[in-house]
Amino acid sequence: MSPRRPPRGEEAVAALQRFAATGLLAVALPDIDVPDDGGGTWAATPAIALARAVESRLSAIDDTDAAWERVQKRLSEEFSRLQDALSRHGHTATARPSEDGMRVDIVYQGRERAVPELAEALAVEVAELTRILSAREREILQTHLITEVAGTLQELIGAAERQVAAMNAELEERPTSTGMKLRLVWRASRRAPQGLAQARERLRQSADAWSPEDRAAVGAFLQEQIAHRQADDSAGSWLEDLTAALDYRSWYEFGVERHQHGKWVPASGPASGGERVLAASVPLFAAASSHYASASGAHGPRLVTLDEAFAGVDDDSRAKCLGLLRAFDLDVVMTSEREWACYPQVPGIAIAQLTRVDDIDAVLVTRWEWDGSERRRGTEPDARADTLAATAVAGDSGEWPDGPVSPSRGPGRTAVVDSAGGQGALWT
Repeated sequence: MSPRRPPRGEEAVAALQRFAATGLLAVALPDIDVPDDGGGTWAATPAIALARAVESRLSAIDDTDAAWERVQKRLSEEFSRLQDALSRHGHTATARPSEDGMRVDIVYQGRERAVPELAEALAVEVAELTRILSAREREILQTHLITEVAGTLQELIGAAERQVAAMNAELEERPTSTGMKLRLVWRASRRAPQGLAQARERLRQSADAWSPEDRAAVGAFLQEQIAHRQADDSAGSWLEDLTAALDYRSWYEFGVERHQHGKWVPASGPASGGERVLAASVPLFAAASSHYASASGAHGPRLVTLDEAFAGVDDDSRAKCLGLLRAFDLDVVMTSEREWACYPQVPGIAIAQLTRVDDIDAVLVTRWEWDGSERRRGTEPDARADTLAATAVAGDSGEWPDGPVSPSRGPGRTAVVDSAGGQGALWT
């Protein structure tokens, strides 16, 4: 006589009860009410209510075969990552596949824990460590960062402001021939952190003169930058986070303003093509001139290099830009497919006209000189200079056969070299 087979309804209730006992249902729906078995089998009514609630809550879940395969693949990958992470710290994780799914058992700190229990324990531990670290951060900020880092930021930001003032002094002393006045502004960027203006005012003062409120405000500002950086998913090591968080350069941006109708307006506004070129070129020349002014040697070269200089700019604007190079006392090496730089604004220039013919491995160098009013054929240098010109065109290192080139500074000497069969310039 065969044993009596339970009805299908009882099998379904028993299967649902077994699945709930695995703990997986509580992971998927933590707030759902599960019947209390009391050590026995569930009654049909609460089991049916639970089944309907589960179906209603999970109705939006994709249960197609493709989704099931993706979940199985991801489950295997995530379990491997969990095993690796736990094993590095002496803990273990094992999987128990069954007809109701796969259950993961974890031994953490010598105790067997379910995944939800471990997640809750880790959340408590992380919160406690965060509290301890936050207190440690505040201590570090108070004892080191506020005094040392704030002092360094004060020096760097102050030096940047002085550099901008020096560049603006260069611009003030060397107005353009059109009378256009420009200035550089170093201002808070659009992505500047909140509270930068207030922190900057405090950083203008010596840390020794700060009140307790000032010290707390600067500390809170610096700590907020560190916290924002650490919250970034792409954040790296602690050193990288500190470096990025306290990089004052990301807090500011440069702008160019033009004096118009008695007030300063952005130079990016409506303007002619020549004015736009000047607005872009003049601040760069001023920055180069200010940088070279910091050198100790008064007779050193003040070199700038321009490739395809002033392309797409009309001749009048080209003349003004080259005149500015003279006004800023800069030495320029430039290449151009059409620029000879023979303008009254240029007091002197030496030109190397390079000509080549296809299928011939040679370059003809024709030399010219401009004295500010007339262009005439230049004298041919010796073979050593020819060697330098040939190696420069060939893209060589620019060294003499017996040593490097050592240019000496002299007033108003310019040479132009053209790499495209036209001409170019070296202005010293």
